Amino acid sequence: MIGRMMMLDGAAFHDYLQSPKVDKISRLLLIAVGILYGIISILTNWTYVSGFDSQVLKFFVVPGIFIIFGLLTALITRLGLSLLLWASSKGFGGKGMLGQVNKAASVSLVPGILSVPFLAGSFNIAVIALLGAGLIWMYLVSVQIVKATQGFDAKKAYLASLLSFVFLASIYYIIVPS
Repeated sequence: MIGRMMMLDGAAFHDYLQSPKVDKISRLLLIAVGILYGIISILTNWTYVSGFDSQVLKFFVVPGIFIIFGLLTALITRLGLSLLLWASSKGFGGKGMLGQVNKAASVSLVPGILSVPFLAGSFNIAVIALLGAGLIWMYLVSVQIVKATQGFDAKKAYLASLLSFVFLASIYYIIVPS
């Protein structure tokens, strides 16, 4: 089902939200994405991580910290994106249903994995391309979430999601150090 959602199949979003296991799937997906965020951050910063003399620091403590921060990043991003999608949807006359938006927002974090090297401080043309692809894909998944949870037509869903992403980008611009 998640694979179909990543391919932007609108029916898959409805199936996901109607699944009796949606809470469990949402939590597991959030944890998996958070761990992947952490692992990518470790790999992106391997020169730093491998620079520790202590084997315990190098292979357990520092990677553990990266994974914890990956989990926190995923959790905070899901919460922020959920609230923004919910608020912009309400602004366009949507039903609200923050719980459903929040459960589905875990799915929108999956394409964000492509953006992690950028957030970890790696800057080159490939990383910038991955950032752009990840954000566009994340936006398109968010459009499908808004359509499924709010019953919007495509135009309203694209506008509501766009407003959310503009605000989310401004938050990351303020929070993420340059």
